[in-house]
Amino acid sequence: QDFVEGGGSLASLDFNKVRSLSPFSAQEWGLNEEGAFTYWAYHLLRSGFFVAQGTAGILASNRTSSEETNSKLLANITTNSGLRLYVEALQMFRQDFANIKSGYYALPYDMQLSHRQWNPLFVMQRAFRFLREAPRTLKRRSDGVAEDVWLKSPLYPEYYLNTWHYQTDGWLSSESSGVYETSTETLFLGQQDAMQRTTLVPLAKHFEGEDLRGKRIMELACGTGRFATFLKDNYPSSHVTCLDLSPFYLQEARENMEHWGELQGGDQAELGVDFVQAPAEKIPFPDKSYDAITCIYLFHEVTQEVRKEIVTEMHRILKPGGIVVFTDSIQLGDRPELDANIDGFTAFNEPNYTDYVRTDLGALFKEAGFTCYIKEVASRSKVLSFVKNEDFLQ
Repeated sequence: QDFVEGGGSLASLDFNKVRSLSPFSAQEWGLNEEGAFTYWAYHLLRSGFFVAQGTAGILASNRTSSEETNSKLLANITTNSGLRLYVEALQMFRQDFANIKSGYYALPYDMQLSHRQWNPLFVMQRAFRFLREAPRTLKRRSDGVAEDVWLKSPLYPEYYLNTWHYQTDGWLSSESSGVYETSTETLFLGQQDAMQRTTLVPLAKHFEGEDLRGKRIMELACGTGRFATFLKDNYPSSHVTCLDLSPFYLQEARENMEHWGELQGGDQAELGVDFVQAPAEKIPFPDKSYDAITCIYLFHEVTQEVRKEIVTEMHRILKPGGIVVFTDSIQLGDRPELDANIDGFTAFNEPNYTDYVRTDLGALFKEAGFTCYIKEVASRSKVLSFVKNEDFLQ
């Protein structure tokens, strides 16, 4: 199976229904399943919070951004367009819950009331950071002028020194890492975790029936490490490496993983997790040393040349038969009804996005020695997986 440019998956057909706001039966939505009430109550509450927070962020930016820009953003939330976005988030939750009921992964561990996101002080702190950052980000977007990264260093590649999404400091401050999760979940109306958890589906199918004790999994470009906690929660006996180029995001990843460990009653020394600062195109590990690699939202932010280098490195460090699960933005053809406006994401200071959506990812991985495996569409994200050919000749 090839992942040609275009070619959607069966999952994308469900999202096509969103355009007409088609109703679904209780059976389709899994409302009669055990655990459905708790799942839906949690995700509706969470999504509603991010919708409200996004609206507050737009209102707070009135003093710094143009009235026209803010009016358009508010219209996107309050009109049929906004309703469709919200229904799409519901559709993503439906897909997420179906994956859980199919046994591909567990219910989100952060649903438990002991998680810090139920702590009002923690929520207020994160909300304050967002409301402080949102006016700055929206003004830069309105003006079309990005800030320069404050840190000048030959240690970072040129493509990395960009203030992505017009966010303050790019990837290079604790302020940025502390607001990132809240900002992106607000952008996607609270469905980002669900989109990212789809990454676990190919892993579950690939390792079905295997004992993962001692298996080594790398989360490449781990960012804040939030997905890595879901990875570890589903494969607690595996060893997980969180690799990222930003020390600030690695610190956030460490805190996220420590909190997950506390919820499990363990300590950091017992988690089987390490944190490594390195670029994805120069992974500091020996050949054939990992069983699986996950990589989320990286490729749309790097050049085509760097993408090739990263795929080569993935192949090098994977053991024969190892798997890469790649999650990123949808591309042209994945959801044809969105093709006309797909380049609009470049407005978020994403200089490599236009090239990314036209890249034949299947061919890119096949050239490095991978075999195409499973594809899923998860709302505005897509999940591709590739297996290292055991008989591939170097």
